[in-house]
Amino acid sequence: MEPARRRHGDRGAARADRAAGGARGDRLHRGARPAARRAQPPHGRRRAAGRPGPALPRPARDLPRPHHRRDAHVGAGRLLRRGPLVPPGGAGAAAAGQPRARGPRAGRARGRGPGGTGGGPVSRRRVAAGLLAVAALTGCGGGAPEQPPTTAASPAAEPVRIAAGPTGQTAVLAHVYAGRLREAGFDASVVDAGTERADYLGALERGEVEVAADYSGNLYLHLRGRAPVGPATAAPTGGATPTPTPSPDAEDGGLAEDLSELLGLGEERADDDDVLAGVQDVLPEGLRTLEPAPAENTVAVVVTRPTAVEHELTDLGDLGPVCDELALGTDLDFAGRSYGPEGLEDAYECVPGRFVPFGDQDDLVDALLEDRVQAAALFTASPAIEDNALVVLADPLNNFVPQRVVPVAAEDLPDAAADVVDGVSAQIGTEDLVLMTRMTSARDPYTPEEAARYWLEGGDDT
Repeated sequence: MEPARRRHGDRGAARADRAAGGARGDRLHRGARPAARRAQPPHGRRRAAGRPGPALPRPARDLPRPHHRRDAHVGAGRLLRRGPLVPPGGAGAAAAGQPRARGPRAGRARGRGPGGTGGGPVSRRRVAAGLLAVAALTGCGGGAPEQPPTTAASPAAEPVRIAAGPTGQTAVLAHVYAGRLREAGFDASVVDAGTERADYLGALERGEVEVAADYSGNLYLHLRGRAPVGPATAAPTGGATPTPTPSPDAEDGGLAEDLSELLGLGEERADDDDVLAGVQDVLPEGLRTLEPAPAENTVAVVVTRPTAVEHELTDLGDLGPVCDELALGTDLDFAGRSYGPEGLEDAYECVPGRFVPFGDQDDLVDALLEDRVQAAALFTASPAIEDNALVVLADPLNNFVPQRVVPVAAEDLPDAAADVVDGVSAQIGTEDLVLMTRMTSARDPYTPEEAARYWLEGGDDT
């Protein structure tokens, strides 16, 4: 090395040093790298066989989104704001879905980890010391450890059976009642007592169920022998003006008029309080109503926002002067109801230019959005109203039959259970019925039990 420095000076020495370093690098390259400097596999490279990877959470089920082509993000956004979706198995199901390490490697890791309980000598000494301490304490006590006191079974543990009721919404409500009752210590369950009102009312009278949810107006009309107001299920039909078809259970064919007459109101139209009081008066002996919910699912006339702005519409009274310029889309039964053509004319002097009946609500909403009709009669808990920012015209003269959610219960239902159901009712608004309808009628629908669990565990923010 010294001769090289003398002949070439500093630059030659530097070249010589680099040459020597390169030789050392070749030797390291040809040999094995030191273990401390062995490169780690990059993130994402496939691991060697037998080595478990990190546990990845199972993706949660997608929330239902508005699936009809007219649906906007508004409805889905509202659903997402309700809170996180809990899988059908409850909160524990998500944890159970996590893959767990298996095999002897995982077992040894548990023994060696911080605070582990494996079979090492340290843990054995700790266990032995703990046993000696327990034995010493027991000896000082002079007897066996005291047993926890036993108590008699709580009356809150008695069974409460809830009927699913006549609609999909009442089935979800039944599971909501059951969930809250179980939280309060009751042995609550939902049973299928039939989808007709006569079925669940008979089950209540026979003591087969203790609670069921229903709608005030339809329940009252059923109890007085009149046909209830329900959504149409027949195929859509064409035509400009439907022929009125009186209800087979109402000789005069009028529901709202029957309602006022049956309640003894004369020409005055019935409101929510009138109907709720009437239901209590005509319920079979041994049954009672609990606190009604603010939620309602009654018929209403809706218009698009441009139509509302153009004609300055806020309630049905505003509709009267321009009614003859508009086509009104309805279900197949609307013309035969007293709140239909006759009721609109009597209450609001509204005679639409055309009545266009539809057997399917999706077709009716499409016609409204495409301006083939300028107004539509929809149920107020329809997700289509929120999804399309439709304007609901107020009904100040109570032309339409009130339909509040009301629980019906057996007289011998414990007061504590009734208080739980009343607490649920106080939290159920029309927007909650919209949510329940959306979840159970989506393209990949949730069961009533799943929808109720979502409301209970993620959506109860009212």
